[in-house]
Amino acid sequence: MKKNFTKKTVLGLLAAVTVIGALAGCAGTEKKTAASETNKTEETSKAAETSNTAETSKEAQNSSEPVIIYAATGGSPKPFTFVGTDNKLTGHNIDLINAVFEKLPQYKLEIEVTDFPSIFAGLDSDRYQIGVNNFAKNEKRKEKYLFTDPIFANEYVAIFAKDNNKAANIGSWNDLAGLKTISQAGINITTALENYNAANPQNPIKIEYSEEDLVLQIQDVEAGKYDFVLMDKPMFEYYQKEFNFNVTGVTINNDISKDLMGEPYSYLIVSKGNEKLVEDLNKALKEVIEDGTSKEINLKWFGNDYSPSYK
Repeated sequence: MKKNFTKKTVLGLLAAVTVIGALAGCAGTEKKTAASETNKTEETSKAAETSNTAETSKEAQNSSEPVIIYAATGGSPKPFTFVGTDNKLTGHNIDLINAVFEKLPQYKLEIEVTDFPSIFAGLDSDRYQIGVNNFAKNEKRKEKYLFTDPIFANEYVAIFAKDNNKAANIGSWNDLAGLKTISQAGINITTALENYNAANPQNPIKIEYSEEDLVLQIQDVEAGKYDFVLMDKPMFEYYQKEFNFNVTGVTINNDISKDLMGEPYSYLIVSKGNEKLVEDLNKALKEVIEDGTSKEINLKWFGNDYSPSYK
């Protein structure tokens, strides 16, 4: 009896193991099938996501919405940039940049008026992409910013009261040494004055820094408060025609002129990283000059054409 019981017990255990094994095999198959289905679902989901991303990217690339370009100006000096009696921004530079952007439908121009130093801070952070303020080019600026092709062919004058004998003898910076002038911080004229003083500390030009309007600066020279002021020739001609000051404007054609403007032009300056924008601006600027729009704007503000030539 014991022997038969053992055999039956063994057979029963084997049968149980076989059943468990079969159940385990079924469970394994079900897990594999479930995992396979999950993987397929995930793959389908990822494919859908990739497809959606591709479609979104495609739509963005094909978008017809213009890119907003922010430009900054200090709102002076007149007549290059200023706020008129109607409270609207106007001037030569403003008319010109608007004419340029009319030829660039892929962009939308927004111009903000800010204090002069904030133009550079905004360009540094790319808050502004363009600075529009009759900017001259110098080495310091060339290190930090991009420049368009010239927008204006410039000249400078030294303005003296008519009874000032010094006006007849300005051939170099040394002839201005010891004299007193007024100028705005950060502009190329002031930089040139500061460079001269740094090289000639024994006999500097006295500089009073001011944000004063250029009309008031000329009046101060006229009244004898300052000996002279350096200024763009077209700007002086504009003011002289309007106010008929009792002053003399001496055209600068010597080493002073070279230090004031290594290149006798003014430009739009552009924040770094916007090379494509510069390329587009240059193309439109050339069209504005060649079709006579730039000439019309210059005649409007100055009575003479100061458009640069690209020939």
